[in-house]
Amino acid sequence: MGEESILYEKDLEKNRATITINRPEKLNALTIDMWNDITQKVIQAERDDDVKVIVLRGNGRCFCSGHDVADLGPHHGWSPDPKARRPSQRRRLIVDDNVFWGRRGTCQTVLYCDKATIAQVQGYCYGAGLQIAQACDLIVAAEDSLFTHPGYRYIGPLGEIVSLIHTMGIRKVKEMMLTGKALNALEALEYGLVNKVVPLDGLEAAVDELANIIALQPRDAIVLGKANFELALDIMGVGAGYTAGYITHTLQTNIRYEDDEFNLFKERQRKGMKGAFQEREKRFSGSPLAH
Repeated sequence: MGEESILYEKDLEKNRATITINRPEKLNALTIDMWNDITQKVIQAERDDDVKVIVLRGNGRCFCSGHDVADLGPHHGWSPDPKARRPSQRRRLIVDDNVFWGRRGTCQTVLYCDKATIAQVQGYCYGAGLQIAQACDLIVAAEDSLFTHPGYRYIGPLGEIVSLIHTMGIRKVKEMMLTGKALNALEALEYGLVNKVVPLDGLEAAVDELANIIALQPRDAIVLGKANFELALDIMGVGAGYTAGYITHTLQTNIRYEDDEFNLFKERQRKGMKGAFQEREKRFSGSPLAH
């Protein structure tokens, strides 16, 4: 991908590490390698005694538009050859466990990080972006932010169910997951998904102010406090929800589509990536809840 796609910066004076998704030409869509890189950089910051706060951000117009379907497809069974053998369930399960949802995956690495984490969100916070941002301790969103997972319309509700229910309440989570409708920034604030909404040109300053306040706390206070949060999350079943997520996601990617249902990978075989997305938009565009 040329230039480094996940950047790591450390500010000793502010006791801060900043992890930036740096693929703006693809709206920061993540590959599996990028997922792994985020995980390793969060661990790097977590183990650094100079770091108190970790900021996760996206370069360019958006935080993250989701997982790159071109990269995701082969793992989930897509091939340009319709006669190609599909990946085994065990192969999918191992990747879903170790990369996405399991204890060694990105979501739980961020969720259980011993340092304070802040997601700095603008534009699309879709799919993988939503999963990573909502695993952070705090989310500061620009007014143009949108939150959802396109996969809700392909394979149904995903592994962040338990975490989002605790955050937003079951009714709103069901509405978002069953319709696939994106939440705008003010809706996300109303439902408790984000902590603060600010103008786009004030986003960086708002995150900076929040991170600075957190960094005034002693290192041990932050780490021990986060350990208490980890215990509370486990008592509430959030970690178990993510662990269940890697199992259910493997099963969901093997669902059968009827002839009148939208199948992303089949449409991609027939019409290519752009054509598949156009077909998806056409299917949902007639509903007032489509966007």
